[in-house]
Amino acid sequence: MVLNLEDLLSGHIFAFMIVFVRFAGAFLMFPGIGEAFVSPRIRMMFALTFTFMMFPVLMPYLPPMPDQIPSLVLLIGTESIVGIFFGTIMRLLLDIIATSGSIIAMEIGLSNAMILNPSLATQSALPSAFLGVASIALIFSTGLDSLLFRALLDTYKIFPPGGDVIYGDIVQTFIHMVSQSFQIGVQLAMPFMVAGLLLYTVMGVMQRTMPQIQLFMVLIPVQIMGGFFAFALVVGGILAVWLKIYDDAVVSLFIR
Repeated sequence: MVLNLEDLLSGHIFAFMIVFVRFAGAFLMFPGIGEAFVSPRIRMMFALTFTFMMFPVLMPYLPPMPDQIPSLVLLIGTESIVGIFFGTIMRLLLDIIATSGSIIAMEIGLSNAMILNPSLATQSALPSAFLGVASIALIFSTGLDSLLFRALLDTYKIFPPGGDVIYGDIVQTFIHMVSQSFQIGVQLAMPFMVAGLLLYTVMGVMQRTMPQIQLFMVLIPVQIMGGFFAFALVVGGILAVWLKIYDDAVVSLFIR
């Protein structure tokens, strides 16, 4: 018996399946939805619901159903790669704030003060965990999530299903975003790095003049309390700058 794809995927099942594959790949690492503490079943149900709502709108972008199974497998694989690429970029933009939090924790003496980070489902330093939760809350409270959903839909203009996907450009974009996320994370934490350098320089000079006193142990409480005070002053600015960077990156990469 010859397997006929026309009979197997009759009606709108083919369109639904192709749209679902891309959305499922994107929601694997989508902010708020793709977090480690979110059940995979919930992610799947969210992807199914979103697909039900969007696939009639996206049907004009879909190619005709392939006649051969290898062509169908290739199309599904390409759609999943595009979805995962989108979700990975969203996750790398979130890593900016995690990098900043880790550097800040090191500079204010809290690198060993660990707490469960719900975004990563692992232990993180206090500032990093706080900034991670705050960043996800800001995405949904400021309406940036609607921009992310629009960007996901606009990927059908950038990467039309059945079209040629330039994997070299995808790899180059991924590498560039990894580099940029680390660089921007360091830049956001730069005030704490400068203050920490000045503090350790002064402490080193004082320790040389008073070698009988362990100044590093004496000044640790001052460093922590001063770090908390400075963090409270600048955390709003850090999150505001990061939110603007996130918005600009999404618009420049995906909005058409």
